[in-house]
Amino acid sequence: MDDIEFKSPPVRNNPEGEERKVGYEFEFTGVSMETVAHMLQELYGGDVHQISTYEYSITDTSLGTFKLELDAQLLREKKYEEFFQKIGIDLSSYKRKESLEDSLKDMASSVVPFEIITPPIPLSKMGRLTKMVDKLRKHEAKGTGSSFVYAFGLHLNPEVPDYSVSSILNHLKAYILLDNWIRKDSKINLSRRLTPFINEYEENYIQHILNPDYKPDLEQFIRDYFEFGNSRNRPLDLLPLFMYLNKNLTSSLIKDTLTSSRPTYHYRLPNCSLEDENWFLAQEWNRWVLVEKLASDKKSLNQYARAYLKMKRDTLIRFENKWIKLMDRWVKDVQ
Repeated sequence: MDDIEFKSPPVRNNPEGEERKVGYEFEFTGVSMETVAHMLQELYGGDVHQISTYEYSITDTSLGTFKLELDAQLLREKKYEEFFQKIGIDLSSYKRKESLEDSLKDMASSVVPFEIITPPIPLSKMGRLTKMVDKLRKHEAKGTGSSFVYAFGLHLNPEVPDYSVSSILNHLKAYILLDNWIRKDSKINLSRRLTPFINEYEENYIQHILNPDYKPDLEQFIRDYFEFGNSRNRPLDLLPLFMYLNKNLTSSLIKDTLTSSRPTYHYRLPNCSLEDENWFLAQEWNRWVLVEKLASDKKSLNQYARAYLKMKRDTLIRFENKWIKLMDRWVKDVQ
């Protein structure tokens, strides 16, 4: 299975007519940050910069700038310094500050992952990331399945092919229709299912957006997203895209300081199973491509949206199993 190819989405260019790019975020532990930083340099060239105890950047590589950090905002932004200052301890004068930071990093990394944030990678070059996955595996990186407490994920940030509300709504509809099938096919880890990071959309919101009469403008679409209780903790997080398209409105509604503005979908669902030799990056990307295929096929999208609403209305038990079987037939037809 090592020859799995990254499949092409229906639209390869972004709204500006350039080849679309995809950013990836890999969560893992078990390998020192210094080792990973120099591993990335070995693979892609560039220069290693240690920004702090908890953050590196690898600049001027053949793919762009990689970031490597401990995925804990408290440590990265050194908010612990504020705490110590409040109790009368000035860490700037503490002779063993680096030792303290190393200890904090070691404790945190047992439950909080390191994270590689790739530069935006052109569709035609995504296969080059396979070498990085192989190297991390050789270094015995610990991924999602290495421990019950490792709710580690792989995040995909594909550049949107179209800024229109209808296109974004169609991608959201397509994802929701495929969500249960993807969760089963990708065997989402129990630790991730038990955490709030990839909560399913609430049924009242699903019913709302699948209604064929729902044709919002951008402002209404954004307001509805928040009105129905959605946050960044959704398998398909639209907040970065909303920030990009209407920063003032989104900023006024959002409470999360972690959301940045990006012209991308933020697909948060997949495991990051680096420890599993049968796990491949291309498989996760190819499941996302299914979402884009359904979103671009308006006839099928509308057909399955109507089927979902009808089946939900008529089915009292085992709805999820029946729906997965229906979507499985569609997947087999398009693959």
